Amino acid sequence: MLLYYEVEYIMELKKFRNKLFESLIGNLLMFVLNLLLPMVLSRIYGVEVYGNYVYGMTIVSISMFVASLGMDTGLLYFIPKTGKKYVSASFLVNIFTSGMVIIILYTTMPAKIHPYFGLIWLFSAEQLFFSIFRARHHIKQFFIIKSILGIGGIILISSLLYIISGSNEINIVLAAYLSALISCFVYFLLCKDMFSSLHMKKEFITYSMAIILGGVMSLLINYIDIVMIEAMLSSKDVALYKVGTDLAQTPSIFLRVVNTVFPPLISKLYHEGKVDEVRKLYEKLTRYLVLVSSIVIIMILVFWKPLLSLYGLEYIDAKMVLIYRSIGQLVNASVGSVWYIVLMTGHPRIRFVGVLISAILNVSLNYLLIPVMGIEGAAFASMCSTVFVNILGFFIVKKILKSKVYYFI
Repeated sequence: MLLYYEVEYIMELKKFRNKLFESLIGNLLMFVLNLLLPMVLSRIYGVEVYGNYVYGMTIVSISMFVASLGMDTGLLYFIPKTGKKYVSASFLVNIFTSGMVIIILYTTMPAKIHPYFGLIWLFSAEQLFFSIFRARHHIKQFFIIKSILGIGGIILISSLLYIISGSNEINIVLAAYLSALISCFVYFLLCKDMFSSLHMKKEFITYSMAIILGGVMSLLINYIDIVMIEAMLSSKDVALYKVGTDLAQTPSIFLRVVNTVFPPLISKLYHEGKVDEVRKLYEKLTRYLVLVSSIVIIMILVFWKPLLSLYGLEYIDAKMVLIYRSIGQLVNASVGSVWYIVLMTGHPRIRFVGVLISAILNVSLNYLLIPVMGIEGAAFASMCSTVFVNILGFFIVKKILKSKVYYFI
């Protein structure tokens, strides 16, 4: 006869599998639309305009994380424990921090990307909504909105504006604003019951601030190469690098599927003392991930030319970017959800130290290699830092969970 906690665990696993499937469909849809977006924008607006858009959105992506102050991950960690307690305060603080970040950027960044800065608030608010949807296991709803209204909205609106007013970069920016505004409004309607009176305590602030420190370093790993390419090379090189990088994300798409739904379950099981269950799930999922990711990267290495040609003949020059970044993403997928496990088991400071070292490595290698190797140097630098931080995370999780993913390590 099964004990009560065993029945509860089996029910959690069943729910987890269902949410994994929803996450798979949602992530695949977003992945396809994210590949379609540069195809459309590059062909109707040109490679240079698309490169400028990529640079502007990169600055937004870095800044929105600072504006969120790590509260998105904080909500993901605390909602399973405290419910909606910190939700309203998080959005209020986000308005203030987004405003401060925008003011600072207006005084320090080039005028050509000023029109993008309002997106910092909208996209950082979207990240807070994403954490709410994930913590409540409403994965399907979020992906429908994000893919159809968010990414699909940019494609549709920018195409319509091109027909009306021609190849003007501001059309793409306007499309991004409209799609983000509509998406955030729908997010709010679907989870307005999570908003209540304001509460903010030291436990939430301390956890979130530790997240933001590590998160900034992660952003340096993920985005600094594009910023440095823009500074050292050209907008065209930014566009080529971005497409090669996006295609290289293919091996890790299944890791993103897992990372969408796994963290809240990690937090719940770990704080209930069910460490063995967390370890078993992590080991099993990671073995599947490395198998699927290996097959995908082989396909990329075989069909790299027709894949890049889909975007235009210029993009064939991104061959080595695609290869280097794919190798990095293969390692990323092969170690599983290591840094989420570190965070959800209450070790944000350990993550900060790990990604700090990796970020320093990435910036240093970019500085040395981009002038010599161009975009291929940036891709090689990113591969090295990605491999380092993920192998480091793998051994940290091994110590936390006593895991043995590959039987001998």
